[in-house]
Amino acid sequence: MKIAHVADPHWGFGYAGPTPAARFEDITRNMDWVASRIIDEGCELVLFAGDAFKDARVFIDRATAEIQAFVAWLRRLSGAGIEVIVISGTPSHDAISAYHLIREMQIPGVQVFTEPGIASLPTDGDVIVACIPGMNRSSFAVRDDFVGLPPHEFHQRMTDEITETCRELRGQVGGQPVILNSHLSYELADLGFEDALMQNEPILTDEAARMFDLVCLGHIHRAQHAGSNVFYSGAPERHSFGDEDTVPGFWIHDTETFTTRFANSEFISTLRPRRFRTIDWCDMDIEAWLDGQVDDFSQVRDAIVRVRYACSEDLQKRFDRRSLEKALYDAGAYFVAEIRAEIERTERIRDAEVTEALSPLTALAAWGNNQGYGDAEISELQVMTTELLEVSL
Repeated sequence: MKIAHVADPHWGFGYAGPTPAARFEDITRNMDWVASRIIDEGCELVLFAGDAFKDARVFIDRATAEIQAFVAWLRRLSGAGIEVIVISGTPSHDAISAYHLIREMQIPGVQVFTEPGIASLPTDGDVIVACIPGMNRSSFAVRDDFVGLPPHEFHQRMTDEITETCRELRGQVGGQPVILNSHLSYELADLGFEDALMQNEPILTDEAARMFDLVCLGHIHRAQHAGSNVFYSGAPERHSFGDEDTVPGFWIHDTETFTTRFANSEFISTLRPRRFRTIDWCDMDIEAWLDGQVDDFSQVRDAIVRVRYACSEDLQKRFDRRSLEKALYDAGAYFVAEIRAEIERTERIRDAEVTEALSPLTALAAWGNNQGYGDAEISELQVMTTELLEVSL
């Protein structure tokens, strides 16, 4: 049996882009490509390992559009006769109510899990799938038996419970091969940039992972084969600069994996994911720009771009960031997300001096100077602030 392993599309609006819906369209296009590839590869089963959505708490019109996109994707696979097992992801991304709604639609061949359980498949018994949906610290913090625990004990208790849940699920199915479909941080995974974001999370230990023949995970956007039997699918589309160096895609596993130790697991990279590009400039780069030595920006076409630069206060006064922004767009940048300065100043009003004693407009000017904005930009911000203050009054 060929099994596709997909996770973390994070359908949503408001990502960095030319319009609030632009990245939603990127995600939908790439997920459509993923569905086509899964069908073309002849997969019989899809494991969706959580985080279909970007944000759990959204207005009804946005939630409707996001759920419709995910449901359309599921129906396409279902229409091709492919079984799909879906688990909910991290609670801050995936509203459980959205998954309950999808379950109530009773899409043929689609099973939805928001609690740990064993999936039933209409196969000859070659494979069994155990499901553990995503959870985070807040999932445990509401429980009376976790209230008041010191941080180290809290974390250990979360991890122990996951290990025990794995043991219980594995014990329900005897000696048959079992796949774990889950949305957790695995202790041997390469977390990359997400390391700082995943402190004190519940952890899937290697001891727990080894209870299963294959572990298919979502949550970390860095596709990888970790430990002996654990795979992260990564995300099919990049979402932020933290994903800049990742390769988006998904895995296809074969049940022969159980005897060949994953020699038949293939990573499929997405056809055209959106690129992110960071440009770091120093004093010499700024000086070259001011001298007319224009960079051709050959790497920015169709990319979401940010520029980070460090220079002296004197260079900053001569530097027009709007001209740089225009040059980036002229070179084909999809969206310029940020042009941010780290200015070396001899004298300035420190952020600590921006206090409640200052008027809003004076405080705004002080902050703008600290951030390296020019007089024209600060004046524009002050005008906008004045209009907002008038409306509030």
